[in-house]
Amino acid sequence: MSAVRCRRISLLLLALLAPASAEVFAQGIEGLLPTPAEIPYRGRKVVIDFVPGGPRVTSLSVLCQPDGRERRESRATHDILIFDGTSSWQYLPEKGIVLKRPSRGEGGEVLRPEQVRRALASYEVRREPGATIAGRRSRALEFTPRQGGSRPRRRVWVDVETGLILRAEVYGTDSRLARLSVFEDLEYRPAVDRGAFLMRVPRGVRVVEAGAEPCLEPAEAERVSGIPVALPAYLPAGFERQCIKARRAPDYGEIQVVFGDGLSLLSLFSSTKFHNLDGGGAGVALADIGHGTGQWHDLGLVSGISWRAPWAHMALLGELSRGELHKVVGSVRPPGEPSPPTGRP
Repeated sequence: MSAVRCRRISLLLLALLAPASAEVFAQGIEGLLPTPAEIPYRGRKVVIDFVPGGPRVTSLSVLCQPDGRERRESRATHDILIFDGTSSWQYLPEKGIVLKRPSRGEGGEVLRPEQVRRALASYEVRREPGATIAGRRSRALEFTPRQGGSRPRRRVWVDVETGLILRAEVYGTDSRLARLSVFEDLEYRPAVDRGAFLMRVPRGVRVVEAGAEPCLEPAEAERVSGIPVALPAYLPAGFERQCIKARRAPDYGEIQVVFGDGLSLLSLFSSTKFHNLDGGGAGVALADIGHGTGQWHDLGLVSGISWRAPWAHMALLGELSRGELHKVVGSVRPPGEPSPPTGRP
């Protein structure tokens, strides 16, 4: 796990340490990129998602400590996300709640070494010229899918001294820029009061305590959610099953099966309740999935298909091309039919 443990900044950090070939990986990564350093920092960054309705710009203030403490705040919406070392606290002003979950502050967007090894099977890694970003010198890498057009291409720039990701570009399967994340300013070793990592719940705001969501075995996921686990018989090259999560609320049950190739993720949802994936809009088109008809959903970098199966409402979301999503959906097996443990055909 990366020594730089801030949740979203750490995304792809270990992937950046991946060599351009298996031989380089076997020989070590010295000289390819700097070793991540545990250095506190404070910065301001901008994230731009290029979605169908136009660019969605988010400006964030970020404060990070290497002991698992982190604070992120959106300037426009005043959403706040705090990791205090034991719990995560997410303030959602529009809902009037603070969502609290158990957390070690390490975040869910840090890639593990085994994920990096899987990524090498699906991506070509190329070193590119660096640049000066937020006053820091950087090195750059490009991750290009070996199966062209099947999943996003990524370019990342990291601080030459700390390994911190300063800029990341993600290109959709249509080769257009889908997401840009970049630091506008950055300060290392800032003077910070520990109170910055305490969630001060506003008056009138309700705290909702949510339990941890561990990875479950299929039988346990079915018990928790009340829904059968259905798995695809086909997955694109490099993807493997990573986790099965299950949720149960008074009015619905849900299962989420997560697959990954080291960089891109794919989630298969089964639920007793229909969820509109477009935030109130309709799917952009109908999808013939072989055993029924579904709807396509274009969410920017993420695309998806939703459909009604005999046992549940289903949805598949991921950073994949429509062709690959269609093949995965068409291979989802009804409960009771055997499926390989890894989800591969």
